[in-house]
Amino acid sequence: MTEKDFWIALNIVPGLGKTLFHRLVKFFGSAESVFKAKEKDLRQVEGIGESLSRAILEFNLSRESEKENNYIRNNNAKVFISEEKEYPGNLKNIFDPPPVIYVQGEILERDAAAIAVVGTRSPSHYGKLVAEKISAGLAEKGITVVSGMARGVDSVAHKGAMDAGGRTFAVFGSGLSIVYPPENIRLRNRIIQQGAVISEFPMGRKPDRGNFPARNRIISGLSLGTLVIEAGEKSGALITTQFALDQGRDVFAVPGNINNPKSKGANLLIKKGAKLVEKAEDIIEELPFYIKSSFLKEKAAAREKPALTEEEERLISAIDPEASHIDAIIEKSRIPASRASALLLTLELKGVIKQLAGKMFVVS
Repeated sequence: MTEKDFWIALNIVPGLGKTLFHRLVKFFGSAESVFKAKEKDLRQVEGIGESLSRAILEFNLSRESEKENNYIRNNNAKVFISEEKEYPGNLKNIFDPPPVIYVQGEILERDAAAIAVVGTRSPSHYGKLVAEKISAGLAEKGITVVSGMARGVDSVAHKGAMDAGGRTFAVFGSGLSIVYPPENIRLRNRIIQQGAVISEFPMGRKPDRGNFPARNRIISGLSLGTLVIEAGEKSGALITTQFALDQGRDVFAVPGNINNPKSKGANLLIKKGAKLVEKAEDIIEELPFYIKSSFLKEKAAAREKPALTEEEERLISAIDPEASHIDAIIEKSRIPASRASALLLTLELKGVIKQLAGKMFVVS
């Protein structure tokens, strides 16, 4: 076994957290030496009591290492330890970096230019639209979008970045052999092709509730800043922003409807000093110079605005900023239903509007 194999094995020992992991390796000089140590020596390390020392001594190194390595091979995963140059620099620089990360996909040097996008699992039409547009805007400039592949804002952010031809990272609160939520299997496979899925947990670890706060610190740790889009006062997204602040990273927030409880968290962040964000450029202008000069793409030429007829303009003006049902659009525009339906399709093909579920429409 190599020293890296011993790191992977030590990461599996039940009850041994990241802080004690690093403390043990530092005390004994290597992960291999930790497994060779006697109980009395293990007990000399601060925080290592009887239960943890016994867990290390009784750990079946050969069996568990073989099992984990089979998991890694069968899932086409890679493993990086915090001592390796391939380990992401942004993450290495937080105060409690995971000793081991599992990766499916690729982590590139350019991914140092990364922004986390997080928010509610049940966003409004407005929340979905904003998450998609800002994530796409970041991706078009070469910024990697980081999120947690949860339902809602997370999933929309990943898709927005990839649809714009950019890269994205999904950080799991489980081992990489598990897909959670299960309906995101296709999204996960696409992320692997346009970025990476990442976890600090052993391959077979289930998505227990206690894993997700730890997952959130990695989302913020991989990123230069965290953007919140629609989050309640007790949202997990706010946990991510607290980690970001603790890590010395920027916090951004999109203002939301004051009557929507899902906007209270984001609006509160703005009150406390988070930068108000309306578009991707609001985030980009806050990035360090070395990131802008080394990793970001030159601004693409503005897309030519499609020519619109008077009727098309009337239809667009009839669509509320949040979203409007087709019946409301027809009534407000006073255009006959059959004609309005044809014009809406034309506008959608031109990329001016977007149809949502339930025959709802929103301006792109």
